[in-house]
Amino acid sequence: MRRGIVFALPVSLLFVSPALLAQVTSSSIFGTVTDTTGAVVPGVEIKVTQQETNFNRTVLADESGKYIFNALPLGTYRVEATAQGFKKFSQVGIVLEVNRNARVDPVIEVGGVTETVSITADAPLINTTDASMGHTVDNKEILTLPLVNRDLYTLLTLTPGVEQADSTNPLGSPAEISVVNGSSSGTGSISYYLDGGNNTAGLRNTGNALPNPDAVQEFRVITNSYSAEFGRFAAGMVDVVTKRKADVAWCVV
Repeated sequence: MRRGIVFALPVSLLFVSPALLAQVTSSSIFGTVTDTTGAVVPGVEIKVTQQETNFNRTVLADESGKYIFNALPLGTYRVEATAQGFKKFSQVGIVLEVNRNARVDPVIEVGGVTETVSITADAPLINTTDASMGHTVDNKEILTLPLVNRDLYTLLTLTPGVEQADSTNPLGSPAEISVVNGSSSGTGSISYYLDGGNNTAGLRNTGNALPNPDAVQEFRVITNSYSAEFGRFAAGMVDVVTKRKADVAWCVV
């Protein structure tokens, strides 16, 4: 008699957190809510709205006044904070770029909820969440800067530390070979991503060809101290996001 073998998968493997899907094509907004005296205010309703699509999500600040929105589509956002007995806080113009997490710390004033304290400003550009260093090339630069042979990889050298970005054709297949901070000019030095998926050629570990520049929203190059999720190769990481991916509003709870 044959006995069947049953493999039981942990429940945690069956349900993947939205924050883990497409970590390289989305960003986060987080912060701490305080009043004008500097005391934290728990239970405040925080709402983020993508200004281009009106996509929005809402959470409540925890007992420490902290809140976080993970896996937000790229774009420009408005953050609103509402609590009984306080004026409504609103900040617009918060830009989420690829792999850029924005910190917004609402300061709410005592008053009626029908009153609003409005701020028009981006979040601080200094990255306080990790030690990674790099540069984001946005859509305006992609469309206006000269591109040799319409090859987006030629803009990699806009990032400090990128010393070389050469398009080659080894074994009859287009490939990108880059040098970052003195890394080897051979293959297997850079991790390449496209819309959250691996875009590194399996044969020689070079960068695969990219879509037409008109279809690309932006890209980011990280040259050192990147997190473990990008730790496949040591020299750096190139992360490209297309307009299709950047403009979609994901309805994530």
